[in-house]
Amino acid sequence: MNLALAPTGVQMKIVKIKIKDEQKKQLANMGFIEGAVVSVVSSNSGNLIVNIKDSRVGIGMDISQRIMVSPI
Repeated sequence: MNLALAPTGVQMKIVKIKIKDEQKKQLANMGFIEGAVVSVVSSNSGNLIVNIKDSRVGIGMDISQRIMVSPI
């Protein structure tokens, strides 16, 4: 499933990131790498606030649909 469909408050593991080049590097700098644990804090109009590596990060719907996750 993609991160946009993940339930709120449930820890998920990032399995694959389907983004290329520069955006993928920016996400990696924020902690979005394969194997990282992420959980959705809140969702508002498709935009997500997620908790990753003890930080909260806001991402848009287009990015969250390209991050594949699975339950831990």
